[in-house]
This record gives sequence, structure tokens and C-alpha cells, in this order.
Amino acid sequence: MNGPRHNSVLHGSTHESVVCTMVAARDQILSQIGKENIGNLVVYGSDQTHSALQKVSQIVGIHSKIFWAIETTRSSSFALSPELLQLVICSDVKSGLVPFYLCATVGTTATAAVDPLGPLCNVAKDYGMWVHVDAAYAGNACICPEFRHFIDGIECANSFSLSAHKWFFTTLNCCCLWVKNPSALTNSMSVNLEGLRNKATDSKQMVDNKDWQIALTRGFPATKLWLVLRNYGVENLRNFIRI
Repeated sequence: MNGPRHNSVLHGSTHESVVCTMVAARDQILSQIGKENIGNLVVYGSDQTHSALQKVSQIVGIHSKIFWAIETTRSSSFALSPELLQLVICSDVKSGLVPFYLCATVGTTATAAVDPLGPLCNVAKDYGMWVHVDAAYAGNACICPEFRHFIDGIECANSFSLSAHKWFFTTLNCCCLWVKNPSALTNSMSVNLEGLRNKATDSKQMVDNKDWQIALTRGFPATKLWLVLRNYGVENLRNFIRI
């Protein structure tokens, strides 16, 4: 029997989504270069990226001295420049460092800046980096066709998160995380203690959410989001965002 296949999960916050994806990215790269090289791993964002990225980097074991918040300018509407990212990465590689994780943002907290996803993913691809897109609040707006272009290039990213509790009438906590390669995430997050095993999971008949998140247990965020979608419908939500 073929088990269920899905690429998404509901987390409590963007922080949690970034922790899980960064752990997956870290383990993926260390399996190639060796665990002893964890001190050379570099995380990239811009000076507009949410502070969650730096906090998560510290939690995951990335040295704070090689966490780069690349400067942005008013002339680029405070978006992260792919050209500048390329220059910084090239310099790091020459210094023996290993680029492994880039956080691009759609709607930064300070300036609502939107990073150019496609060009940034192209740069990251050359170095085998994981690209996470943080669209915590602005991603919700992309249900409107006229705003869809803000996430052009998303198909090239490794993961994407948005918080339904920010602009979608959904109460805390409800962060939607999508990952391109679920096995990269579950390989890092899975635990198989005897007391946690069950026949349905072992036979791949169901998805065990403990392997997609930090906690072993969870509440019912899907119920909250389902009720919002059921009661308002897509058109009403679109109209709410357009106001």
C-alpha cells in the first residue's frame, strides 16, 4: 500500500518553521562535508530579515560571527541584492566557509521589502544552499491574483512559510510551512522510540506530525484555519486583504 504524500505542515510560529528547516539544511550539508565542519557553515539574510533568523542560527549551532545580515539600500526598496549576495558568498568560499542556508523574505517587518526570489534562488543553487522564504504576513496577500507576482520564483525555493494568524483571521498559533523535499525534514526531526511507534505510521499509512515539528504533541491549528476558510471563503478573504 502506498502511504500518503504531502509537503506541508502547520507549525506554531515562523521561528519554529525556520528551526526545523535550518536543522534539515544543516544535517543535509554535514552529511556531505562531515559533522566536524559545522563551525564553517554560514547563514545569510539581509539587514531587513527578521531577528528570528539570527536567534535560530544560534539555537542550531551556527557561530554568530558567521551569520551575515547583508546590507540593503533604499534604491533597491530594501530588497536583498542577488549580486551582492553572490559577492559575499564568493568571498566566504575563498575563506574556506560553507554557505548552506539563505532566508529570503516576502514582506519584511521594518519596511515591507520583498526579496527577488528567482534571482536569489539561482545564486543559492550554484552552491547547493537551502533557500527558505519567510512570507509571514505578506504571503497571505498572494491569494489575490494581482499580488501573486511577489512570490514569482517560489518554485525554486526549498521551503516557504506564512503565518495565517497575521492576516488571515486565524487565531494564534498557525504558521503554514511547505517543504519541497519532505524527507530532508523528517530525516532530521524523526524519533522512533518504542513508546511512540504505531502500526499506521510504521506501514506508511499516515503522516506522523511529530516528525515534522519540534514537539511530539500538537494542538489543532488545522481546525482553526479550516473554520476561517469555511466561514469566509476565498473571495471574502481576498476582499479583506484588498481593503
